[in-house]
Amino acid sequence: MTTPRRNGKRPLSPEIETYDRQTFYHDIWDYAPGEHVTILAPTGGGKTQIAYELLGYTAKPTLQAVVLVMKPRDDTVDKFTKRYKFKVVRDWPPPRLRILEGKPPGYVLWPKEYGDPAADDARHTTIFSRAIRDLYRKGNKITFADETYSLEKEMGLSRDLVRVWTKGRSMGDGLWAASQRPAWISQWAYQAHHLFLANDPDQRTQERYGDIGAGFDPRMIIEILNGMQRFQFLYINRDDRSMCIVDAN
Repeated sequence: MTTPRRNGKRPLSPEIETYDRQTFYHDIWDYAPGEHVTILAPTGGGKTQIAYELLGYTAKPTLQAVVLVMKPRDDTVDKFTKRYKFKVVRDWPPPRLRILEGKPPGYVLWPKEYGDPAADDARHTTIFSRAIRDLYRKGNKITFADETYSLEKEMGLSRDLVRVWTKGRSMGDGLWAASQRPAWISQWAYQAHHLFLANDPDQRTQERYGDIGAGFDPRMIIEILNGMQRFQFLYINRDDRSMCIVDAN
C-alpha cells in the first residue's frame, strides 16, 4: 500500500504497488462490519468478478452477505453461488433453515420472473426494498448491489440506499455498490471506505472521481487509472488514505 506524496503545490503521482489477487485478498484486504465498498468499471471490466471474489473472502456465517440479483439468468452468479456455498432465495426474509443445515455465509436474493415485465418489476422492487431495510435494521450484514444504477434509477430505491450509506456504518450494515455507469449513481458511493476503480475513458466518469475526497487529487487518480490495463483495479482505502493496484489475476 502506498500513500501519495504532496509538495504543497501539485500532488506527485505515487509509486503504486501492484499485487496479484490472492496476495491482495490474504495480505492487504481488511474489512470491518459496516464499512462500505464501491466497485466501478465499464461494461466487461470485471467488476462483478472481483466483487464476488471479495465476498468469498469476507462473508461468513457470522457476517452474512446478501447479493441482490436483478437479471433473469446469470452464469457468473450460478458459479459464485456454488463455489462459495451461498443459498439462493426468491423472497425476503428467507425461510428458516433446519438446524442441521447451519447458517450459510450468505444469500443470493434472486426473485423469479413470470413473463409480465411491469408486474415483475414492481414485485422485485418491493422484495429488494424489504431486504435492504431489514438488513439495515439487523446490522452485522453485507448488502451487495451488483448494479446500483438499476436500483436507484429504475426501481427508485435511492432513499433506501442513501440511508445505508449515511447510517449503515454505526449499524454494522455495509453496502457494497457496483456500477458500470459511475457518472450516474449517487455521490455517496464515492465516499465508501473501500473503492475499486477500473480505467474508464468516459469524461463524465473521470469528473466524478473528484468526489472521492480524503485528500486525493482527482488528476492523480485519473493519471494512475489511464495507465492501467483491463481487469486491473485501483484500490483506495479512504480511511487510511492509501492505495494500490489489484492485478487482473
